[in-house]
Amino acid sequence: MTPTDAAPTAMITIALFVTVCAIVAVLIPFLFGLRAALRAFSVMRRIDDREIERALKSERGEPGEPVAVQVLRVLRSSLRENQGERMPLAFLIDASRQYVSHEVRANYFDPISMFSNILPPIGFIGTLIGLVVLVLSKSSNSETLELVGLAGAVSKSILALFGFIVLESLKILLYGRMMAGLDDALGLYQRQAGSRHAADARAS
Repeated sequence: MTPTDAAPTAMITIALFVTVCAIVAVLIPFLFGLRAALRAFSVMRRIDDREIERALKSERGEPGEPVAVQVLRVLRSSLRENQGERMPLAFLIDASRQYVSHEVRANYFDPISMFSNILPPIGFIGTLIGLVVLVLSKSSNSETLELVGLAGAVSKSILALFGFIVLESLKILLYGRMMAGLDDALGLYQRQAGSRHAADARAS
C-alpha cells in the first residue's frame, strides 16, 4: 500500500468511527426517552371500577399506581382533612386532578421532553461532521470517503428526527390516556356519590 492509498484509508476509518459514535449519541437519549415513555404507559393504563376500588382498599399508595387511583386517593385524603372547613367539592376535585397531573408531568412528561428535545441538536452536530468529511473527501479524491460523509450526514439527521417524532408522538398518546384516567376517576366518584345519595334517600 502506497502512502497516497494509506491516507484515504485512514480517513475512511476515522470517518466511520465518528459516524458510529454520532449514531450512538443519538440512540442513547432516544432509548432513555423510550424507557420513560414505557414507564409512563404503566401509570396511564386504564382499569375498571373494581380494580380501582380494590387498589383504594390499601391506605398507602404504591409506586406506579394508575392515574385514576392516584386521583381518588388524593381526593379522599382531601375530603377527610377538610371535613371541618367544608371546602367546596368542585374545588377539591379540581385540586386533586391538578395535583396528580402535575406529578405525572414532572415524573414522566418532562423527562420524555428533555430526551426528545436533545435529539435534533445531536443530529445537527452529526450532520455537520458528515459535511466536514464530505469536504475532506474532495481534497483526497476518494469516492468511498465521499459516500461515507454523505451517508453520515443524512443518516444521523434522519435518525435524530425519527427519534424526536416517536417520543413526541408517544407524549401525545400518553396525554390522552392521562386525561382518560382522570375522567375515569371523576366518573367513578360521581357514581359512588349518586349511589350514597340514593341509599340515604331510601333510608329517610
